[in-house]
Amino acid sequence: MPSGKTRSEVLNSLDDALRRQASRSVMFHSAVASHLGIAVTDLTCLNILGLDGPRTPGQLADRIGITRGGAVTAMIDRLERAGYVRRTRDTTDRRRVLVELADEAAADTVAPLFAGLGSAVATHLDTYTDAELEILLRMTSGLADTVGRETAALHNHGRPPKDPS
Repeated sequence: MPSGKTRSEVLNSLDDALRRQASRSVMFHSAVASHLGIAVTDLTCLNILGLDGPRTPGQLADRIGITRGGAVTAMIDRLERAGYVRRTRDTTDRRRVLVELADEAAADTVAPLFAGLGSAVATHLDTYTDAELEILLRMTSGLADTVGRETAALHNHGRPPKDPS
């Protein structure tokens, strides 16, 4: 290996670095949620809506790992009162309610809290070649898929995960 470390040493160092990054991400999201006056679960909901678009309350509950009914309704009510989301009727099935991100609130209130981190990450990524970025993309995508599956398995007590879409 170019660093002079054995593969095992590099893998151990990588494991440590990934654990640190995961912990710091949790702490960062906790700080953002606290600054906004919402729970981390609420911030996770906003992130899901920002990435995936409008979802039904049941889909949000399944993705976040909270119970359908009371818990997801309370979360949506809090976010709606704060102006971060709105409920709309599904245009394809008027019986269904969709929760969507209130883009104005996200752009005005939430996005600026991530701007410094986004800029710092972009600056850091500028130090990598295109080939290295492809490797990083493959690694982070694979890790995200793995973490998603493991999270779903924990939420489902070992049962096969529900479809996350």
